[in-house]
This record gives sequence, C-alpha cells and structure tokens, in this order.
Amino acid sequence: MHGWNKVRHSLLPHMTEWNAAEYSRRSSLQEAMAQEVLALLDLKGSERILDVGCGDGKITAEIASRAPQGSVVGVDPSHDMISFAQSRFGPATRSNLRFEVADARCLPFQREFDLVVSFNALHWVPEQDAALGSIHSALISGGRAQLRLVARGARKSLENVAEEIRRTSKWSDYFRDFHDPYLHLTSDEYAAMAERNGFRVLGVNTRDHAWDFGSHAAFSAFTAVGCVEWTRRLPEAERPEFINDVLDRYRAVAADGSGEENTFKFYQMDISLLAI
Repeated sequence: MHGWNKVRHSLLPHMTEWNAAEYSRRSSLQEAMAQEVLALLDLKGSERILDVGCGDGKITAEIASRAPQGSVVGVDPSHDMISFAQSRFGPATRSNLRFEVADARCLPFQREFDLVVSFNALHWVPEQDAALGSIHSALISGGRAQLRLVARGARKSLENVAEEIRRTSKWSDYFRDFHDPYLHLTSDEYAAMAERNGFRVLGVNTRDHAWDFGSHAAFSAFTAVGCVEWTRRLPEAERPEFINDVLDRYRAVAADGSGEENTFKFYQMDISLLAI
C-alpha cells in the first residue's frame, strides 16, 4: 500500500475548505482531546515531528515548544487553516515550526520524521489506507506514530446521523453523487490496516467520551463547523435547518432518555505505531 503516497493531488477527491477562524473559536473540545495525548508523549526535545491535520496550528505550536532542539511541521489540506496557522504560529514566532498545505493521503515527505502525530483528523480521510501508507513513508525506520481519531462503536456517531438526515426526502436532492466524507473503524480494523502498511502496533484502545456543551447554541455552533462537508451542498439559508435536523435526531441517540440534550458522545481511538 505504500505506493498510495505517490498519487497525484489532481486525482484525489475534492476536500472541503474549513473556515479556520470559526474552527479556532469552536475547537475547545478538539484541543482538550489533543492535550490528553500530549500529556502522554515522552519527548526528548530534539525530535523531528509531523502533525497531520494540524488545523489552526495551536496544538502544533505547543508541540514545537516541547521540542526546542527539534523541528515540527504541521500539514493540513485546507489553505485557510494553514494561512491561519502561519499567521499566528509560524517561523516568526517559533523558528523550529513551519506549516504546509498537504494531503494526508500523499504527504510530500520521505523518511524525514522521528514521530508523526494526528489528533482527530484522520477519520475525515475515507482513504485511511492511503493515509497510513503515506505516514509510514514519512517516518524513518523505527519512527513512531501516535494517532487519535474517532472510532466506530455501538452508538451512532454525529456523522452517522448527518448521513441519515441527508438521505431523507427533505434533503436528498442536494446530495446526489455525495460520498461519505469520513470513515470510522474499530480498534481491530485500524490495527490490521496499520500492519498492512508496514507498522507494528505498540498499543491501541478505544474509550467512550462525553462533552457537555452547556447550551443548544454552543452545540449547534460546534455541529455547524463539523458538518461543513454536508452543508456546503446546501443554500446558505437552509444550512441552520439542516443542522437542527441533525441535532434533533442525534439527541435521541446520545441522551438515551437521560436528559443530556446538549451532550456530545463519541468514541476516541488511540493507537501507537512503530514503523518497521
């Protein structure tokens, strides 16, 4: 599968631009989940590190502060995200940090990094086989990957619900030729995929998480940012109604009669890999 990383960008499906400023305002959950992983990383301070799906660059900048004698590169397919990250955390603020536009499925690196990290980005890459092969190619032999992403579990995800809503008669006309923009796998499925791409699995686990947004408005704003792959198909005036439909159905999934109507529940997979 390592040949996947040679696929030209022009042959890959379109990836939606995210609104970086809005993401930065609404990403406290993503930041908290990344911080959990950062707390467990045992860095010497001289590593060459790649952050795949770096988003607004906030976490990538923190990684750079923990590797002062090393170097850190943050990549994201969104030009807006990279522009935002460069303006706030680029080389002018940290000499060991830079940002580049790049696709996880065909990273432009060969045997350059000691460590690759990714925090809740890779589940937005349906072609995760390609991404893992590309990550393997970016690592030196004996390099490590520490990945966190949304996993498949017994309960429907918010993305599953968005897919159900877009297939209803009310919305389906807007979604002809639409393909699922995400892939959720179990720990066993992801571990097997990693091994096929040249990794040894050092550890993998999936845990259930819950995050209380505290209000309908906050949960709705978070959902609007996360559902951009769906709402970009809709007239702007109809996007709030689509988000409301998603949340109305999702609450029945997540609350389960508990009254936690503003609580987001999700499965987080952590996987530690060694490039062999």
